[in-house]
Amino acid sequence: MSQIKIPSADTLKALETVPGMLLILSPELTMLTASNLFLQETGFIRESLIGRHILSILENGSVFQPELGALDIKDALRKVIETGSSQIVDKYQFNMQDKGTPGGLIACFWTFTCSPVFYNSGQLSYIILSIKKLLQQPSGREDYDAKSFVASDLEENFLQANQKLITLNCSLKSELDFYKGKLEGMERKYHDVIENSPIAMQVFRGEDMTFEIVNPSMLSFLGKTEDIVGKPLFTGVPEIVGQPIVDVLFSVYRTGEPFEIYSEKVILERNGKVETGYYDVIYRALYDKEKVTGVLGIAIDVTPQVLAQQAIVESEARFRNMAENSDILISLVDEQGELEYVNASWAHMTGWTRENLKQLSWGDYVHPEEREQVTQKFLHGMQHKMPFVSEFRLLNKHGDYRWLRIKGTPRMDDVQSFSGFIFSGFDVSEEKQRMLEIEYINKALVFSNEQLLDANRKLAESEENLFSAFEAGELGSCSLDLKTGKAEMSERYRHLYGLPLHGDITWEMVIEAVESEFLAEVNLVMENAVRYGTSVDSTYAIRHLSSGERRWMRVVGKVYKDAQGINERVNAIVMDVTDQKEDELRKNDFIAMVSHELKTPLTSMNGYIQLLQLKTQKSGGDNIGSMLGKVQTQLKKMTTMINGFLSISRLESGKIHLVKNSFDISQMTRLLVEEYQMLISTHDFVGIPCEAIWVNADQDKIEHVINNLLSNAVKYSPKTSLIEINCTADEKEIILRVKDHGMGVHEQDIPKLFDRYYRVQSQQTSTIAGFGIGLYLCAEIIHRHGGRIWVESEVNVGSTFYFSIPLTGHH
Repeated sequence: MSQIKIPSADTLKALETVPGMLLILSPELTMLTASNLFLQETGFIRESLIGRHILSILENGSVFQPELGALDIKDALRKVIETGSSQIVDKYQFNMQDKGTPGGLIACFWTFTCSPVFYNSGQLSYIILSIKKLLQQPSGREDYDAKSFVASDLEENFLQANQKLITLNCSLKSELDFYKGKLEGMERKYHDVIENSPIAMQVFRGEDMTFEIVNPSMLSFLGKTEDIVGKPLFTGVPEIVGQPIVDVLFSVYRTGEPFEIYSEKVILERNGKVETGYYDVIYRALYDKEKVTGVLGIAIDVTPQVLAQQAIVESEARFRNMAENSDILISLVDEQGELEYVNASWAHMTGWTRENLKQLSWGDYVHPEEREQVTQKFLHGMQHKMPFVSEFRLLNKHGDYRWLRIKGTPRMDDVQSFSGFIFSGFDVSEEKQRMLEIEYINKALVFSNEQLLDANRKLAESEENLFSAFEAGELGSCSLDLKTGKAEMSERYRHLYGLPLHGDITWEMVIEAVESEFLAEVNLVMENAVRYGTSVDSTYAIRHLSSGERRWMRVVGKVYKDAQGINERVNAIVMDVTDQKEDELRKNDFIAMVSHELKTPLTSMNGYIQLLQLKTQKSGGDNIGSMLGKVQTQLKKMTTMINGFLSISRLESGKIHLVKNSFDISQMTRLLVEEYQMLISTHDFVGIPCEAIWVNADQDKIEHVINNLLSNAVKYSPKTSLIEINCTADEKEIILRVKDHGMGVHEQDIPKLFDRYYRVQSQQTSTIAGFGIGLYLCAEIIHRHGGRIWVESEVNVGSTFYFSIPLTGHH
């Protein structure tokens, strides 16, 4: 539907002042305005009429006594629009409010003349309804003649006004034609300016940004041809979709606000190749009668300037990044000698912040002995723009002088004009100090050489004494490389094992001499040395490789690490302990025999005491029953002690063997805690739950260890105190912990706690029975499993005993 054209505001103002009753209608029959005389006559207000349909205003009227073929107002207006000719409606009755009588009406009789007004193109512009007022309903001839005279006079005035209106229309048409021609000329100039501009320009129209004008410079910029004219933006330049510049363009169209953006990144497709450029872009809204109808776009290619600036920025950034991360002292001064920049190394070396460094009077901090020569070199370099090197001492924030070696190099800008100096240098204090040290060392070298000769003599004597001691003690020495398995052995070591006296010796050759029942123990000791760096102390039997004689050897050694902290080698000594070991075995056999012989009468005594207790309970002898209970308790202690001696005897004679099987140690621990909770009422036992942990170990002996730790916790902690037990595991081992809140152990006693027959001597422990064999047995059992046992303790706070067993299965 085409846009409605209405008369100008000046035309409507002129029609409002006509001395007659006029209504001005649009081609759609809505009110555009009314004359002042109509408003005075009817009492209407102009603003209440404008925009309303004419029939809604005249709804109180009708044709009075219509003659044959007479028109009503609706038919007349329809014919005006259809035929373009004037129409008359005669004797139209209109009922108006009577101002003197509230609610009363006055009947008026009008004649309408409906006249169309056209544009030069022939299109209907508006319709004039001129109203001729007739008499009110006739009441007498005289009255009718008088009023007819008034009506005729008004009609004459209207005709005169209508002639003036026609004259005004002609004048307006001439002005319209003049301005239209002028506008067309301006538009041609506007098009010529855009088309011939060396700057890329384009004009968009409509909400879809259709290309209306695109000059050659813009076509080149877009990489397009003239066929994009008449196409929407996204059709003509599809690669522009989604770029930020598009949002700005549509924003200018919506708001009318002008926009400039500089060095904007734009991606375009030119000749089938995607290219990235940078442009200054200007957008201006284009208006038609105060409504935005398009946008003028201007683009100026600044890609070379932007890329050059980026290169400069990147170069400066690279320089600053290099300077900031460099240990070299780097600084810049301008052509006036003012400090522009110092890097972090300057701040680190001097102890001042960069702001402090820029404000310092540097000459005051140069050592007085070098101050003048430093100043002269700097001024000479600035004057002649020549490089120079200076070496001087500079005072730092902490009051120390540091030796610096600084090189100054002239800086040149893009046009090779002098713009200052770049200084680079090093802190050479250590170098200076080294020179002094070298001088001192040179002076002391003769004295050091004399001392070295003396030390070599003493070392040779020490080696001779050590060799004599080894010979006297019949000791052998060995150094085993843990990485290669090769061993360097003394002649005595080789002789003890029956190994070849010459040639390389490997660990496998040594193992061949070890008796089979000790192989697992010896390999475990070596494995712990390799994995954990554990010191070596092992006694075992060998079969001499030459004579076949069974001998006992004790090997004691220490693990040494390499520079990376990896266990590298074991240095050890070996001694033949056959005589001592056989004496010890005889002693152990004697202890075993005596302990065994003692167990028989003790068992009999325990049986008799139980019978006596039964008889006493029946006879009611409470005192005797109490004494018998104490006797039985002592017998149990003696039995436990004898069992301990038997265990030690078997252990040291090699008669205790590990019977390993797979079991859940967490379940075993839980059952032991439940047993202690039932049997021991004096303490509170807490087993911290843990997941199932399966180990491959001797279940009876591990249970013996846990029992020993729990019973010790009971013995050495006060009644009603808490005893905790829990276990954890990682990928390598399981660790079990027993914690009490008892008397604790002094730090000096902890290293000896697992020695055989060792007991802590204190007033608190003097009343507690024991021979110091329980923890020794625990340690031996755990060690034979390849595990560890240790304690953490604090006096009067409590102790925590730990042991670990390697994990070989799943958990």
